[in-house]
Amino acid sequence: MGIAAEWTIRDHLMYGRADQAWIAMGDKKVAPRDALLRHMYRGVIALHAHEYAAGAKSMDRAWQIVEDRYTKRLSAGAMSLMTSDAALPYYPLATEHYFIPYYGALNWLAQGDLDETAVEARRLAMLLQAEGRKPTPELEGALRYFTGVMFEAAGEYEDARVAYRNATALLGSLPGDTLRAGADSGDVVVIVEDGFVGRPQPQTLGIYTNSDELVGLTTGSDANRIIIANRVANRRYDPFNHDTDLGWLTYEVNWATFGDPTPGPHPIEVRTNPRTFPLLQADVTGSVGGDFEREVPAKLARGIARAAVRYAAMRAAEGQIDRAINGDEDDEDKDETRSLRVPRMLFGLLLGAFSVSSTVIDQPDLRAWQLLPHRLTIARVRLPVGDHPIEVLQGGAVHALGTVTVRPGGVAVLTHRAWPRGGIGPTMAAR
Repeated sequence: MGIAAEWTIRDHLMYGRADQAWIAMGDKKVAPRDALLRHMYRGVIALHAHEYAAGAKSMDRAWQIVEDRYTKRLSAGAMSLMTSDAALPYYPLATEHYFIPYYGALNWLAQGDLDETAVEARRLAMLLQAEGRKPTPELEGALRYFTGVMFEAAGEYEDARVAYRNATALLGSLPGDTLRAGADSGDVVVIVEDGFVGRPQPQTLGIYTNSDELVGLTTGSDANRIIIANRVANRRYDPFNHDTDLGWLTYEVNWATFGDPTPGPHPIEVRTNPRTFPLLQADVTGSVGGDFEREVPAKLARGIARAAVRYAAMRAAEGQIDRAINGDEDDEDKDETRSLRVPRMLFGLLLGAFSVSSTVIDQPDLRAWQLLPHRLTIARVRLPVGDHPIEVLQGGAVHALGTVTVRPGGVAVLTHRAWPRGGIGPTMAAR
């Protein structure tokens, strides 16, 4: 399940058709409808299709869109009580946000633009330093280490030192030597991404409310609706609610849960004859899944409130149509009752149409940056100046990444994606 790009784009990338994945992003039936998600997708695909300039531009645009949407999130949350979360502009989860400057930096580095590489590294460092939403300590440490590598590749050695120090505070130890190499040697850093991150899966929940709660969910203030909906959500697994003698009202809520990742071949080992690279590994899916779970209460509360409005509208529609057909037994003026039948019928049909249309609109929000990797591995080794062949051992199979040139005191960066099913794509080499 999910957006169409999950099937088409993932398939192209896994089987080495990055150029076709890039072309497919121009197809409105495939690409995400939301502008932010489109740019996020393009930034990843560009790295594999060698469209680095376009990828860097897309990541920069994604950064700007997130900044613009940040100020509108509060009002959007209130609006989503009336419509689906999926109908609102997409806002990235915290971990997804970090990967915008991450892929921006890699696209700029692949072009050899070191100034812009440093800009993206500073953006990522700023996000990691900010208060509020955080990735798992494991992933935060890996991303701080990544910023250090980007700063070092760009010649910003003091910024690199600070980044490595912050990474050490989180991880305890780092792969390889982060002190600048001398004139006779240099460092090779290999960034391996494997698999695909877990993503939202559709689900339907049965919700139980009493009549007072239904009134509060359909007529109360937005703040009060959230309070009641959270109370309803917290007891949804209580078997007590299945007692039909208590008069509970039952209706369904469209929802999404976080699904399993699609791992790439594992374990992973990076080597060059005769050396093996020390590794740093981080679980991206675990961090994204944590972000998703933190947003569950508010999203579920909004879903319950919307479902309650639909439920009340359908019940009211049934009542109006029944009165239009059969009349009111308590009405003494039968002529007046008959004159109200057509308006009641029309009103009932309108309420019914509202309930049906809102059900169609209110689908679970399955949008996500589904091209992110399941796992991130960063390897580093110091080698003598000269040319060195680099290999990745993944799931028992050996893949040659090519030959890298080690320069005095320099840092050479390679990126590699270990696709599910053992697929292998082109490796991006950078200075």
